[in-house]
Amino acid sequence: MKKTLFILLGIFTFVSAQKNVSKKLPVVKCVVSGDQIDLEESSSYKDGEVYFCCGGCKMDFDEDSKKFSTNANFQLLATKQYTQTSCPMTGGKTKVDKIVAVNGANISFCCNNCVKKATKSDDKLSLLFTDASFDKGFTSVKVKLKKKI
Repeated sequence: MKKTLFILLGIFTFVSAQKNVSKKLPVVKCVVSGDQIDLEESSSYKDGEVYFCCGGCKMDFDEDSKKFSTNANFQLLATKQYTQTSCPMTGGKTKVDKIVAVNGANISFCCNNCVKKATKSDDKLSLLFTDASFDKGFTSVKVKLKKKI
């Protein structure tokens, strides 16, 4: 009986580990050029840091961050500086089974209508990560920690 229990426990552990390994992580790219980032090149943005591939892109962002806000907002989520707290379309409570993958990130929604809109969109990033949507659905990890204290 103990042997069977240990075998089952081992199988469960292996399967659980495989599920965690197979989760696709969001790709973090320069918000201006889309190239690989350099952690030495960053600017403060909202309640976090946005990363760039070079000083030129950093300068472009610093001159007009609004122009790159959608990509910057997504990068804040991808780098785990922000977390999803509600539906980005309505601000309502999200449901576990209402999910759409966007550039490697699983975004949750409140209802089937929001899922349909997101699924049908040709540009999910622009739909879900504009400042208005981002402010409805995502919160800084720093702010979230402060609320707990």
